[in-house]
Amino acid sequence: MGKDETSTAPPWIAAGGGVDALASGTEGSQTPTFILSSGRSGSTLVARLVREHPELLCISDLFEPVGEEPYFDSSSELSGREFFALLSRPSYPQRIAYWRQRPTAELLYLPDEDDQVSLLLSYTLPFLAGKEAPELLAEVRQAVSAFPPASPADQLVRFFDWLRDRHGKRLWVERTGGSLPHTRVILETWPDARIVHNFRDPRETAISMMHGSFFRLYLELEKNPALDEWDWRVYPPIEEMGAMLDRWMVDALDALSAVPAERKLDLAFEDLQARPEETLLELVGFLLERDEPTGADLAWARAQAGRVRRLPRKFPRLEAGERRRLEEACRESIVRLGYRLDG
Repeated sequence: MGKDETSTAPPWIAAGGGVDALASGTEGSQTPTFILSSGRSGSTLVARLVREHPELLCISDLFEPVGEEPYFDSSSELSGREFFALLSRPSYPQRIAYWRQRPTAELLYLPDEDDQVSLLLSYTLPFLAGKEAPELLAEVRQAVSAFPPASPADQLVRFFDWLRDRHGKRLWVERTGGSLPHTRVILETWPDARIVHNFRDPRETAISMMHGSFFRLYLELEKNPALDEWDWRVYPPIEEMGAMLDRWMVDALDALSAVPAERKLDLAFEDLQARPEETLLELVGFLLERDEPTGADLAWARAQAGRVRRLPRKFPRLEAGERRRLEEACRESIVRLGYRLDG
C-alpha cells in the first residue's frame, strides 16, 4: 500500500525557478530539485530509473547522512579550489576499512589509496560515468577549481548545473540514500527547492537498514560522533534502528509540511512496485512540470517499469517480540505516512 493522500537564491538560480527557462544542454541554473530518502526505501532503484530519462541527470550519493553537512553552509565563502577539496574529501575511515574487506553492491569504484576514497569518486561520478569516473574527476577538478568564490551551498548548485550541462540534460536531480535527516536544513538553504519524498513502510525500511549498507555505522555515529572504530559484526536491537529512522522521518515530515503542494511529491516504494508505469509518469511529470507526458516520457516509463520487482515483506517473519518492539519504536512515522499498524 502507499501513502494517504521570498527566495534568497543566489543570482544564478532563475527567479521563479522552473525548468521552463532551460533549454536542453544550455548553460543556466534551475530550481534545486532533491529526492529525499532515508535509504533502503527504493531510492537507488529510483535513481537508476531517473538516470535513463533523456532529459534528466541524477546526481547520486554525495551527502553523508549523519552529522553536519558542509555543503549546506550559506554563510562562509570558498574558492573553487577549496570547494573541490571539499567535494573530494575522504569518506569515513570506518566505511573505507569495511569496503576494503567487504565491498558492497552500492560501491561503484574503489581507489587504491584511502585518501582518494571519497563519496564523489566512489559513488557519484561512477554512477554517471562508470569506469571512466577518474577521467570525469579530472574534468570536475579543472572546472570546479575555476569557479569564483561563493558559499558552499551556492558552489554546490553551480557544480550540479555544470554536471547537467556537461551531460547535455535539461534538469539535475540530487538523490542520496540517507539524505532524509538533512530535510530541514536543505529547505532552509534552498527555500524554493522542489522535493520528491521517497519512502517505504518504516518497519520494512528499518529491517533493511539493519542488514544493508552502512546504517549500523550511522547509528553508532549518532550515539558517538567521535567513534574511532566500528565493529561491523555487531548488530544492535532492531528497535534501535527503528527509533533512529523514526527520528529522521518525524523531523522530515514536520519540515516538509511547510512545503507547498505544487513543490512536493510523495513517492511510496509500495506504489512503485504495484503501479510502476503510472508512478514513473507521475514522477517525471512532477520533475519536468508537465501536464501531459511526451512520447519520450511514455517510452521511458514503459521501458523502466519492467525493471521494478515486488519484494516480499520481511516484517511478518520477525518473531512476535521483535515485531512489537520495532513497531513501537517507529509508531509515529508509520501512522503519519498512512500505513496500518500490525497490532
